[in-house]
Amino acid sequence: MAPKNPQAMNTPVMGPDAGDFEPTGNTKIKRRRQRLPSIKTVASIQQVFTLIAIVNGLVLLYLVIAAIQLLLVPGAQSAEIYVSLILTLLLVILAIISYQIIARRIILPIARLVREASEIESGDRTSLLTIRSNDEISKLAQTFNMVLIKMRQALIAGEASNQQLLEANRQIEASINYAGLLQRSILPDRQLQETFGDDYFILWLPRDTVGGDYYIFHSEGGHCLAGVADCAGHGVSGAMMTMLARAGIDRSIMEVGISSPAAILGCTDGAMRNLLHGARMSKSIATSMDIGLVRLDFEARTLRFSGAKISLYWSDGQTMHMLRGDHRAICDQRVGSYTDHDIPLLPDCTYYLTTDGLLDQSGGDNGFSLGTHQFKEWLIQLARQPLELQRQALADSLEKFRGRHPQRDDITILSFRFA
Repeated sequence: MAPKNPQAMNTPVMGPDAGDFEPTGNTKIKRRRQRLPSIKTVASIQQVFTLIAIVNGLVLLYLVIAAIQLLLVPGAQSAEIYVSLILTLLLVILAIISYQIIARRIILPIARLVREASEIESGDRTSLLTIRSNDEISKLAQTFNMVLIKMRQALIAGEASNQQLLEANRQIEASINYAGLLQRSILPDRQLQETFGDDYFILWLPRDTVGGDYYIFHSEGGHCLAGVADCAGHGVSGAMMTMLARAGIDRSIMEVGISSPAAILGCTDGAMRNLLHGARMSKSIATSMDIGLVRLDFEARTLRFSGAKISLYWSDGQTMHMLRGDHRAICDQRVGSYTDHDIPLLPDCTYYLTTDGLLDQSGGDNGFSLGTHQFKEWLIQLARQPLELQRQALADSLEKFRGRHPQRDDITILSFRFA
């Protein structure tokens, strides 16, 4: 079970040495002011070695001078003084030779490697460390070069793979955008405009450019059939299902006409089961479809509704009404039955059909679903406004409610008014 206070999960537990006391509500939490460690300036190896060489040189120089002074003293011409002077001069020579060897074989090569490594770090992707001998430092530089070459080869291969992925993504995106144009082309926007004029709106928001939601319109004489449908799946798979569902509904309308939405739903259910019999054998493939249909008789001013898990809403701005659809989706696991509902087509009311993507959308302060109650409140406030303003207001309200939550499903709202 999730904690009642999610912020409590992210509150660090602080020990008694955590710092100074600062008020938090009615309590005080001890917090120590953390001091950043100071960056100490450390002399380089070359500087340290030079300093030691200078000190040694000064000491040896002192010994030489002291031995010479002893030789200049009358009566101090002893063999020990000559031996000391010779040994001191020998130490001076050895110190000079040692300094030259260490400087040329260790100090200067290390300084050169540091300089070259800095150039490589600055972004030079072609340089390598220079190898001039076969000593330990050169072997270390050679090993570093081998690692560097392998890293550069891996980087080049990664960049090539990334370019391939970008190209593949571009092609996929272009294909999906083209599929979106194709799906949009089968939607009956022109027919709806010719029939309702300004007295309708469509809010069609696929989650992934293409989706499983679509809307329906057929006209025969003074009657017309309109509705929304929600096929299982999202994106390309959902869009493919809309093509099959569109074919199934068109075939059903040809067989039973548009006088009975319930008959269309029943016929479509049978056609889809036959068409998707092989796919339905696998339980991992969802093939169901929610759909709501209304048949409008403009002469008799009546509306006949039938729905498969989609309901009809209407409001005059003061009261709110809803006709629930039947509980079985098209092509559900078990065969369902569908019922026609007849109501008057009122000129002062606005009618709405919506897929469950809107009602199930998460948002608000607590991340809960929008739900039917909130949707009804929106409709009562908007029902008297022009349809185009309603469309924009619903889109804005949905965006504000959703906030930072992602869109969970395809969303489609069809609204119309009888003038």
